[in-house]
Amino acid sequence: MRGQDFLDLLAEDTQMMGKKLAERVADQLQRGNLLGFHHRDYCGMAMGMNAEQHFLYGEFYDGTDFSVPQIFKSKDAFVAWLASQSTASLARLDAEDFYKGNQVITRERLLEFVMG
Repeated sequence: MRGQDFLDLLAEDTQMMGKKLAERVADQLQRGNLLGFHHRDYCGMAMGMNAEQHFLYGEFYDGTDFSVPQIFKSKDAFVAWLASQSTASLARLDAEDFYKGNQVITRERLLEFVMG
C-alpha cells in the first residue's frame, strides 16, 4: 500500500498532460514501444497498441497482458484523451487501496518514455 504522503503528491499534480506530450507518447506507442512494467502478477497501468493498431490503456499483468483496457481506435482519440489527463486523474485515487497510486502512469513516467 502506498503512503498517504505519496498519494497526496499524486493528487496535487492536476496539470493536464497537454497535446504536445500526448502526441509524443502516441508516436512512441506507434513505434511499437510499450509503457508498462514487466514483472509477475499486477504490473500497474500501461499503454500500448494492439494488432489492429488501436491504442490501449489499462491494467497490465505479467508484463504481457492487458485486462479490459480502454481502447482508442485512432491516434486523434487517444491524444485528445491523454492531453486532458493529469497525474492526479491517472493515479486511481478512487480505486481500492491496493490500486491507489500503485504503478500508475504519471507525468514523470510519460516524460521518461518519450525521452527514451
